[in-house]
Amino acid sequence: MKVRRLNAHGLSEFSSYVSELRRGVATTLPMHLLDSENSSEAIDLDLELSQSDFESRYDMGVVLVDLFGDAAIQKYIGDPGFWSWFALHWFEQLCPQKGQIWKPSKEYNYILSADFKHRPRHSVFMTWQLVDRYGEDAKFMLCRVPSVRGEIAEQLLARQSFLTSEAVVRLGNSLYMDTERGTFKVGAAARETAGCISRYIAWLQQLEVTVDIYSTTKDDLESLLPSEFDRFLPSYRCVCVFVETDRHRVISS
Repeated sequence: MKVRRLNAHGLSEFSSYVSELRRGVATTLPMHLLDSENSSEAIDLDLELSQSDFESRYDMGVVLVDLFGDAAIQKYIGDPGFWSWFALHWFEQLCPQKGQIWKPSKEYNYILSADFKHRPRHSVFMTWQLVDRYGEDAKFMLCRVPSVRGEIAEQLLARQSFLTSEAVVRLGNSLYMDTERGTFKVGAAARETAGCISRYIAWLQQLEVTVDIYSTTKDDLESLLPSEFDRFLPSYRCVCVFVETDRHRVISS
């Protein structure tokens, strides 16, 4: 299918559809809005999109980055019609279900909001931004199925400024992504335990009082980590010293 953008009528119809679902009214997914001349408009980019089934939001982001390639999409960065078109196209994957009933989250998850504080909540727009900027280092935030944002993403999206720090994001992925399992590490999404994502954010909030976390490097940021985060590091920062004695070998760390 050729990528288009929803016009004002299309956005209104999509908004009404999401609102009805949120009220518990069962209604047919209005896929006709995607290519109808009454509800959508052609764009000046030649983009062809196939229907894909994604295992995670990260996979969705990869498809978008590959699709856009070197295309000049700058004019569409803040375009609600453009990003909402994608959300409608993939709505069945983005919308949570309970049994056979759709349970959509708030409208700005599907229709790009004019309110800048809500824009990062858009399921497609933010996914593309993170993968485009950080590549695989965005995985720890986007490894859940497309219909689930997850606690790690929620925590960071609530402090959106941290997402503009390359060191913060790349260190976060190093800490919390389990590459063998393809998901975040056990305990990473907890709220109280040592070294979890909420503790990471609390530490960053304290650190940024004295350190410019937006210009520092991942390695420099990692060197400042308190010991509570050691359990999430790829290898513990532990140096073993072998001490020979006349009677036995002592190992200290």
